[in-house]
Amino acid sequence: MSKTALGSWQRIRDSLDGYEPEKLIRLLREYLTPQVPPGTRKLTDAQHDAMAKHIQRLLEQNLGPWYTETGVVLGNESIGGYCWCHRFFRQKPTPNMSVEYNIQLMIDALERSREWLFKLDARFEALRHDLPSAPDDTDIRMLALADGLVSTLDITIQATACEEAWYGFADRALGWMFDALGLRPGYQAGKLMNKLFAFESWHAPPLEELRDSAEKVAAAVVEDEGRRHTHKR
Repeated sequence: MSKTALGSWQRIRDSLDGYEPEKLIRLLREYLTPQVPPGTRKLTDAQHDAMAKHIQRLLEQNLGPWYTETGVVLGNESIGGYCWCHRFFRQKPTPNMSVEYNIQLMIDALERSREWLFKLDARFEALRHDLPSAPDDTDIRMLALADGLVSTLDITIQATACEEAWYGFADRALGWMFDALGLRPGYQAGKLMNKLFAFESWHAPPLEELRDSAEKVAAAVVEDEGRRHTHKR
């Protein structure tokens, strides 16, 4: 599992509330309308690529950490369902050259990405309430963490459909879960996660296997916590 900076999830979560789709639609419309005037039948490759790059910059400049720090950039291969090659004025068999139609495709893809993040946040919030605060409650903490790992991965599996490189989003989601809980898995737990949560594109891990792996990782995390707690005494 890659390391997640402390407080990164809170920054991402806070930025979700600052999203203004109406503003974004206006900016997209202002740029695209003169680029694709009524009557346009097709874009050249050069026009298409230049416009796509401009919009990518526009999104990065106007959207918060929920977009710029999570990997859900428009056109990623795993989540959101948007592809610059086959969606952006290049639908098959006949391109739809409507500016409004193409803007809506982008907005819908962004909303699907946001839905994934909101579902993760709801799960993290519930887990915070379920997780005993006392480090000595090892059995209950282990079971709660295992449940959290399984549900976090399941939410990500559903959002990505295990498309190309979906495991990158799974890795991020697990890091955010621990960050949201204020936990920092130790070396052994991290090593175990890298081994047991080594997923592949186009393949969803069997639930029983996922549950077994989650319990082993949760036990390692709780054991790390116990050692830290003992040293602090």
